[in-house]
Amino acid sequence: MTISSSFTRFTKPGIISFVKYGIVGILGLVVDLGIFYLLNKVLGVNYVVSNFISSTLAVIHNFILNSYFTFKVTNHKRKRFLYFYVVALVGMAISTGLLALMIDVLKLDSMIAKMIAIFIVAILQFFINKKFTFSVK
Repeated sequence: MTISSSFTRFTKPGIISFVKYGIVGILGLVVDLGIFYLLNKVLGVNYVVSNFISSTLAVIHNFILNSYFTFKVTNHKRKRFLYFYVVALVGMAISTGLLALMIDVLKLDSMIAKMIAIFIVAILQFFINKKFTFSVK
């Protein structure tokens, strides 16, 4: 087995798109946390309003980057954005449920619970978005 064949085996399109999705997600997390901090801590905006605005802007950011960078699918933008946003809302609901379970029932530290929830939801959202939001039909 040559080095190039080994490299090809580990760079299958699904793995590459998953890594790209993760990079976009990390950048989106920075956008979300940065805007939330600015609105809530610096400007004194209510945390619920700050969270809605920062999450929405992060979803828009992630959609644009995933469209052009991760999945390279740019047609039917409105329809795809609607799917992406619905998947994000479902992810937020799942994440909230997981946090409640892990923090209130399992008594895990909130930061550990948050990391676990982010990991689980990111994987679920990747496959849902790949299959439905960014599929090429």
